Amino acid sequence: MDRQPQGRGEDHRSDWLTLDNAARIYPASLSEWSPDVYRLSVTLKQPVRVSALQEALRKVFPRFPYFQVHLRRGLFWYYLQRDDEIPELRPLSPVPVSVMPGPTGTAHLLRVQAGGSTIAVDFSHVLTDGAGAVRFLGTLAGEYLRELGVEVSSWEPFFDPQRPAAPGESEDAYNRYFDPGLPGPQRLSPAYHLPDPPRPFSRVIIGRMPVEGMLALARSRGVSLTDYLVGLYMHSMAQVRASREDGERAGGILRIEVPVDMRRLCPSPTMRNFSLYASPEVDLRLGSYSFDEIVSRVHHSLRLQVCRKELSRQIARNVRAQRNPLVRAMPLFLKDLVLAAVRKWLGERLYSGVLTNLGPIEVPGEMAPHIRRFGIMLGPNRLMKSSCAVVSYGEELSIHFGSVVVSRETERLFFTHIAGEGVPVKVSERSSGL
Repeated sequence: MDRQPQGRGEDHRSDWLTLDNAARIYPASLSEWSPDVYRLSVTLKQPVRVSALQEALRKVFPRFPYFQVHLRRGLFWYYLQRDDEIPELRPLSPVPVSVMPGPTGTAHLLRVQAGGSTIAVDFSHVLTDGAGAVRFLGTLAGEYLRELGVEVSSWEPFFDPQRPAAPGESEDAYNRYFDPGLPGPQRLSPAYHLPDPPRPFSRVIIGRMPVEGMLALARSRGVSLTDYLVGLYMHSMAQVRASREDGERAGGILRIEVPVDMRRLCPSPTMRNFSLYASPEVDLRLGSYSFDEIVSRVHHSLRLQVCRKELSRQIARNVRAQRNPLVRAMPLFLKDLVLAAVRKWLGERLYSGVLTNLGPIEVPGEMAPHIRRFGIMLGPNRLMKSSCAVVSYGEELSIHFGSVVVSRETERLFFTHIAGEGVPVKVSERSSGL
């Protein structure tokens, strides 16, 4: 399988698909410590009826043919093999930590689960990003409610399961927007990481609060909600670093990975991966920073970085490497070694943590009375050790911290700061062994 991505014209109805440019790096380093899996969930106001959800999944899954795939190993590249089998509904597991099947497995790259009033889907990053995941879960929830007799007349922003997929939904948008004349991004230095050793468990701490209260805090400083949350995440980690005896000797660059949905900047109907990253940072070797100083720096950094011109540099670097003749000719077992090293040294090593904000999720009017909240959880990461995922629905903002260290200091400082600003916070915890 040494065929290259066919870009916009790739047909998701064919027997196989190439991996998109972002997905190519994940199979080389899949493990329980780094499963590259995230969970998106919707909690309803009534307990889930399993038979109705299984029937809804049977009707919805064919609407997403590019998700009806297994990961396969070729001589030169991984690829996605089509399979029309419908996944079996599973009981809801407590935390999304288990790795998806590798290239010798026969399972799909997503897991649909239910428990109590919650429908959850675990997605492999090989398959899609957060924007694609929201549309799949929303479509599934809508069809489930229709099975229960709810009339859903307008499906936007989700998909009507009775309509076929549009060809552009399976495109590799990175290849579509690749400009070979652009320079790559500037190189980054290694970042500070929480000093505690990773442990064989994953913990999720969830904070829920009024979204309007948080928006008011952000507006009071003239920044966006994402600016505010990224700044607070960095400020909390800076306090942890300062409190340790070896803090001054620890890495000085505090840098957060902030995913950016490129569909907002480069229009594409793709349902596969099309996200890149901004990288706000502070250099703690220059001295301590107040919260307001960090938030201001994050705000201006994101304004500069989150634009099409700057982010296109990442597309240029990534796609140019993929199309390099030497890389194309390299057998897959060698590519695995190279990509695993690239991911560690040019990816995870450069970030102290990650914060992804899906923003407010809107649903069709007929669905709204039946939905309580949405949630998102990121899988564990042995090197960065800490992650933060944010989503809002209605009047509630949900912030999910994932961690593989014993200390809860970062999360405690984060939520204590919010409560100290006058916004009520409800905190809960879940944990699971790896």
